[in-house]
Amino acid sequence: MKPPTHALAIILTYSGTLPLIACAVLSFLPQPEIDVMMFARTYSAIIVSFLCGIHWAVYLFFAEKCSRNLLITSNLVALIVWLLLLSTNSLLTTMLQIVCFLYLLTLDLRLHNAGLLPEWFYRLRRNATVIVVLCLCMLMLNLHNMH
Repeated sequence: MKPPTHALAIILTYSGTLPLIACAVLSFLPQPEIDVMMFARTYSAIIVSFLCGIHWAVYLFFAEKCSRNLLITSNLVALIVWLLLLSTNSLLTTMLQIVCFLYLLTLDLRLHNAGLLPEWFYRLRRNATVIVVLCLCMLMLNLHNMH
């Protein structure tokens, strides 16, 4: 990937965390105008599915170097987050989405260690995952305190 593309990927990745940051901030308002948990859960499911698509691409191009079949694991994770959207338990759903984000990051670390993901990309993924997980944790804490 060319350096200007790195910059665009970095900008888009961090911009992609803004909706969850906004949800976390809005959750501190006494009566937010939107259902921040529903918004955060659906947005998180989209982002997890997007990350699973990255793993698909890595496996399609580097299957012989991957320690596991990322086509299967990425499909399973994407299906899990989709099914979680059907749950009415916001705390459980958010907690399991956090687990999915962290699991995908562990896969990224393995891909990085195998030489399939460059250092800059792994660092970007790690930082974005930290932001997302912190936002989701804040949302869970606020939801728990409201009940």
